[in-house]
Amino acid sequence: MQHLAEGNQKKTAAAPLVAILSADNEFHEELPNLFPHFPQAKDAVFGERSVREGNAALNAALQAAYFIIGIRAAGLAAGPMTGLDFAGVQKEFLDGDHTPIMVVNIGKPGEDAWFPRSPRLSYDEVVTTV
Repeated sequence: MQHLAEGNQKKTAAAPLVAILSADNEFHEELPNLFPHFPQAKDAVFGERSVREGNAALNAALQAAYFIIGIRAAGLAAGPMTGLDFAGVQKEFLDGDHTPIMVVNIGKPGEDAWFPRSPRLSYDEVVTTV
């Protein structure tokens, strides 16, 4: 817990389950099995580590969203957090091939766990049409 931001430590200590979601930077090793119609993708597209890291981060973030939706669909609460020491989490819990993207507390929320929704930007503030 020392790797979490101070405001996240108490919530995490009380959570019945905590998941560390990470990107697998060596995902390309599985491509011959998962992408059999283009087995050359392993080396032709993803041979460079820097290319893999960018793709792994994007795909891990998408999968994290599905993970959170699945937890909530099962009737549990999912509390994703990015306020953490990523290097510390990686060093203590992961290997050099995985990059942490978030920690998720999973369980049933306690009393007064929710606060009012924060303000959102308007459509015109975030969308540009060309």
